[in-house]
Amino acid sequence: MAGVVIDSLKFAADGGCITGKLALSSLPRLSDVLAGTAGCLVCELSGFRDTDNHDGKFGLHLRVTGRLDLWCQRCLAEVEFECVIDNHLLLMPPGAPESEWPEEELESDDYDAIPASRELSVQSLVEDEVLLALPIVPRHADCLPPVVLETEVGLSEPSPFAVLAGLKKH
Repeated sequence: MAGVVIDSLKFAADGGCITGKLALSSLPRLSDVLAGTAGCLVCELSGFRDTDNHDGKFGLHLRVTGRLDLWCQRCLAEVEFECVIDNHLLLMPPGAPESEWPEEELESDDYDAIPASRELSVQSLVEDEVLLALPIVPRHADCLPPVVLETEVGLSEPSPFAVLAGLKKH
């Protein structure tokens, strides 16, 4: 799937389907937030025409699964995140400004609207959707924050701000 570029409207109209794997190391924006880039994502992208709800508009159905290693924001250790994405993306007409997109299509939780493109990178689409699916604050369910280490005397080190406050008094 890496390097695959599609004409999104033609792909959807033809009912196209692409399946494959993307190495985590091939996704640079995602790699920046991961604890490790070993492994891959299993992806499936298929095109469809929605005749039921959106007057025959075209869309893409994206499924992505895989395990990601993130940094726990509480204990700062690695935490596993099972990425499961099952999104329907409604293709909006090319060139139409987002302000003109019908509001009912943007308010629905069934679809996310994206602009149609003649050169849509499947890799970039997958990376965008995975980044949107990440938790805002990844953390373990049962970890504790880091503890303050005690010095040899048994007392914790003074705060650097306390030292500065002491200097200010002199």
